[in-house]
Amino acid sequence: MMKMNTLGNELETKGMNAVRDLLDHVPSLVVSSVRHGRLLGSNLSIDGWIEFEHGDGTYALIIEVTSNGAPRFVRSAVYQLMGYMAHARQSGHVDPGRSLIPMIVSPYLSPESRSICSDHDVAFLDLVGNAHLAFDNVYIDRAVAERPKSETRSLRSIFTPKAAAILRVLLRDPERAWLVADLAEAANASLGHVSNVRKALYEREWIEKQDAGIILVQPDALLSTWRENYRQPADRRVNRYTVFHGDQLTKRLSGKLNAEPRHPRAIFASNSAAQWIAPFSRDGTHSFYADESGAGMLEETLKLTHAAKGANVILHIPKDEGLFEDAVQPVPGVFCASPIVTYLDLWNGNDRDREAADHLASECFPWL
Repeated sequence: MMKMNTLGNELETKGMNAVRDLLDHVPSLVVSSVRHGRLLGSNLSIDGWIEFEHGDGTYALIIEVTSNGAPRFVRSAVYQLMGYMAHARQSGHVDPGRSLIPMIVSPYLSPESRSICSDHDVAFLDLVGNAHLAFDNVYIDRAVAERPKSETRSLRSIFTPKAAAILRVLLRDPERAWLVADLAEAANASLGHVSNVRKALYEREWIEKQDAGIILVQPDALLSTWRENYRQPADRRVNRYTVFHGDQLTKRLSGKLNAEPRHPRAIFASNSAAQWIAPFSRDGTHSFYADESGAGMLEETLKLTHAAKGANVILHIPKDEGLFEDAVQPVPGVFCASPIVTYLDLWNGNDRDREAADHLASECFPWL
């Protein structure tokens, strides 16, 4: 006889209904009891408990519903489930012959959160459609490409231009511990904005809090996620043509490129930067990040002319001048966009650009 109560909030109800729907697709499975908010002791309760039979076995899903599916919250929920299971066994709240299956349910579980569940043999289900459940001869493993709009907005908020300046500082030296004030100064950001970014990174377990400050413990996860959600810096693009190339172009630019404020700012970008940072292949097109005065300097120095077709110089005049703040100087007088910016630009280009990005990563980011 099935028992059902109506306790639980809206999310818990949606979560339990989703689990029921998942179980309904398993042939020969019979649900015998569904309970919301079951107490396991004076200080322990779980969000859901579903008992069922399949084949010759009897099972119980111990379900924890978490509204936030970020890795830090999922890991906490996993540890809670481990505690629930141990208590249930020790206290006699469950038939010794019934197999217990811990399960996390959330509106959305990122790939990192799903990996945490899998690493601890915890079943999972989110309301987007990702699911994993294995018992007896039943194996359900479902992954969908869809991502809820809330998750997309959350990721984009981490990679805004202001936040990107903070991330580039962290990625420049992943092993360094940062106090909030020092990180804010290095990134030219407010304390409040650094705190918001720190919170988002901490929820995804990309940073850890230590006595010396925060430290980036998963630079690979951060950069991999950034490249997938990267949007080229908002800019005004100018296509031009120059008769100069190779050493001739380099000599004309000698001493002219600059990343300092109150000067014409112009630095190599994309493939042009990669050729100095981590040479891979030559490209006949020369790319630059420049401010308005820097663009004027390049126009004059390289004798640029308008080019409706056949342009071999691309000037990107960005709204975010933070791109100049962490420019690098691989050789004296040659300023380039940082390896992080160069990598992101290339990885989001064509197939040849992505090969150059992979080469740059092998040279500059051994942890990726």
